[in-house]
Amino acid sequence: MKKNGEVPLLALLVSTALLITSLIAGDFGESLAGIKTILLSPAQLTIDYFKIGTVGGTFLNVALVGYACVLLLIHGREYASGPSLMAYFLTIGFSFFGINIMNIWPLFAGTWLYARVFKKSFASQVNMAMFATSLVPFVSEMVVRYPAFAGVPGETGLRILSAILIGMLCGFLLPILCVHGPNLHKGYSLYNAASVSGFIAIVLFAILFRAAGYESPTNTDIGVSYPVISIGFAVTVSCLMILAGFWMNGRSFRGYREVAFSTAHQVDFVKSNGFAVTLINIGTVGLAATLYYFVTGAPFTGPTVGCIVCLLAVAPCGTTVINLLPIMAGYAIAASFCSFELSTQAIAVGLCFAGALSPIAGRYGSLCGVAAGLMHACIVTTVVTFHGGFCLYNGGFTAGVVAIFLVPILEAFFTPNHKIAMLPLPKDRINIGQN
Repeated sequence: MKKNGEVPLLALLVSTALLITSLIAGDFGESLAGIKTILLSPAQLTIDYFKIGTVGGTFLNVALVGYACVLLLIHGREYASGPSLMAYFLTIGFSFFGINIMNIWPLFAGTWLYARVFKKSFASQVNMAMFATSLVPFVSEMVVRYPAFAGVPGETGLRILSAILIGMLCGFLLPILCVHGPNLHKGYSLYNAASVSGFIAIVLFAILFRAAGYESPTNTDIGVSYPVISIGFAVTVSCLMILAGFWMNGRSFRGYREVAFSTAHQVDFVKSNGFAVTLINIGTVGLAATLYYFVTGAPFTGPTVGCIVCLLAVAPCGTTVINLLPIMAGYAIAASFCSFELSTQAIAVGLCFAGALSPIAGRYGSLCGVAAGLMHACIVTTVVTFHGGFCLYNGGFTAGVVAIFLVPILEAFFTPNHKIAMLPLPKDRINIGQN
């Protein structure tokens, strides 16, 4: 199999851009102190690393996590593709408010153990290792504040051991269960791993807290907005990707139209359309998300900036500005009659993950995409109660829930389109419940 060095190279360049941003954002000594605070803090949704660890410390943490992912991608470069870019961008995106350079290693080790037990190459599982980091809040919780260990002799050792074991368990289980993820949503949620990690988090949260009788920890602090450095980083990186893709594509946007009007269902733009055009699409989605935040007045906190990066994750696998617009419209309609505003942090964060529902807009028409976005906006803040904020992929898990609920209904009445359309394509005959 041909080894693909473009994906790890892009990851290396983005990680270096993050490191440079950390040096620009603050004094290096303060950044080191900030990252220490991040490492010793809980990682539950949505603790803002900008606030607790300084902007410089946050970007330094993201850069370090990014470099760790680069090492994985280099190891697995013969399997590198669109999902690899998704895994990378999701991991660094959540490093703004959950993942840190300490809590990722037990998850990586668990996936490595899975590969050994089932006699698979770890190189083929590096994407799963990165996706498993969606469950790192359990690792930090064990180390920092899980109440069962308070005052127990050897408390520090018990906390570290439990963090390692639970993290490895999560990393081990995720690739086993992810095989069955597409059966749930039929490819209509691009965050396949999110559906699985959400269920794992629900089970662990029930066992460790509700069944054990411990009070569920909560976080209500929305953080602090730093628009200048955040917008500067997002716009600069997005524009550089567009320019790089334009240059690599023979100084043209040839092929981008085909990508822009994709139905987003079960696609990998890196394989089907090439790396250069994929870069252009990633950059345009990044600019669209940043503009959306700016227009709606959403705060540029650690979680919201991180989620802009997370939205880039689905751009290599189907999401484009065209099929994202109906989802945005659904959120706007929901805000017109619900008790939240588009500028609310939880809603701004939720929208970035609602982009995973782009295949619904692409295959069943823009109006169905609006319905999917509206539904996602209404339930995204409710789903978190089931896992207590211990699944970082809450928005992606919500997308899976929406797809599981909505797609069977759409299948009963409509035929999937093979190109972008406004209205769904009715079935000639509707035989509900019959083969």
